[in-house]
Amino acid sequence: MAMDEIRCTQCNRKLARASYYQLIEIKCPRCGHINARATSSRPMPKESHCGHPDHSLDGRQTPPR
Repeated sequence: MAMDEIRCTQCNRKLARASYYQLIEIKCPRCGHINARATSSRPMPKESHCGHPDHSLDGRQTPPR
């Protein structure tokens, strides 16, 4: 799986590497410019490995409904 490199469009500082995203917005810590990038060409995963949607950044899953 290839990772896209996200760089600031003003100062070219490397801000992130991402493989799956729909929309990403990052403020550059060097120059303060707000950088936004939309939809990568790869499909978004629908479910986590256990079959439940994973909504948090730290990997914990939401309780089943």
